[in-house]
Amino acid sequence: MGLFNWSFRSADGEQLQGLAARVVQRSLNEVLQRVTALTPEMSPAEARGYIRARAAKVVNREIAAAYAAEPRLRPADRTRLASLVTDSLVAAIAQQRRMGRRTMAA
Repeated sequence: MGLFNWSFRSADGEQLQGLAARVVQRSLNEVLQRVTALTPEMSPAEARGYIRARAAKVVNREIAAAYAAEPRLRPADRTRLASLVTDSLVAAIAQQRRMGRRTMAA
């Protein structure tokens, strides 16, 4: 029985990952607009916190829309989905920030 539960949760995890990727795609541009005050002087930790704070409203709105559109989603996965989306947005914006520094240095 434990193996069955793990297998079932694994499929749910893949579905949640896919949904997180779609939410990230829908919200990335708006979050980028919200982090215009992100400066190169910020430490990586400070920048991550700033991005998370500025992205929270957008992420919550997009997740609410996803839950409204997909009735099979479990309410228990909402926090995990928010975490996946936020972490992905932080990573994407941090990557763009690093790439921006490289182009300015060249």
